[in-house]
Amino acid sequence: MSAGAPAKEAAKEVLTGEPGPSARAWLGPLSLVVWVMFAANTFLVATHPLLPFDVPVATFVQSVPWGPVTYVFDLINATAGYVQVAVGLIAIVLLFIWERRAGYLMAIGAISSLLDNVIKSLMARERPTASLVHILTPAPGYSYPSGHAVFFTWLSFMVAFSLAPHVRPRFRWALWVGAAVTIALACLARVWAGDHWPSDVAGGFLLGLGWSAFVVWLPERWLPSPDWRWFRGRLRPAP
Repeated sequence: MSAGAPAKEAAKEVLTGEPGPSARAWLGPLSLVVWVMFAANTFLVATHPLLPFDVPVATFVQSVPWGPVTYVFDLINATAGYVQVAVGLIAIVLLFIWERRAGYLMAIGAISSLLDNVIKSLMARERPTASLVHILTPAPGYSYPSGHAVFFTWLSFMVAFSLAPHVRPRFRWALWVGAAVTIALACLARVWAGDHWPSDVAGGFLLGLGWSAFVVWLPERWLPSPDWRWFRGRLRPAP
């Protein structure tokens, strides 16, 4: 069997939302690779005020005539702070009510947004300035990594992964394409608004993706199945 065959089978298992042996064999190393990329990007950001591609890419994104897409950008940019917390909690609760496994995975995925806040405080990178890019929607706080990029990456990935087993195979592609488009729009929206440098959204995307890959790999191996019998067993007093 060629090396591409196991990788193809692993991708198929992830896209169906039911990771098996092939997916587990790839998800761990994939998560590690993404974390290494995130660490490298973080190191570069910590040691350089700006990366070589930050200003050129930001200027290009802001120069594109996005047309009606700007309304989507505005909607994405409006979901900050408590709005993101509320959206995340609602998604977790609704999916948990619908299916415990889905809500369970979503709840673990949300930890990446907590990691984002910790890293952002440690990095303390200043946001883009009006002398370098056009600031459309001034935002408070630090810049690296982009919380929107982290949030929309883990949320879109985990929603698609959780719903995939319940979607007919011929429509499953639309679920993942929708997740990918949402992530791309979220990253572009933050650069377009002048709230983040491209390296910020790259870090946020890598953090959200790496954590999502880790979550998909982890529960099937080490964590107990989130069914009601397991919960009752945990709540039952010890003899």
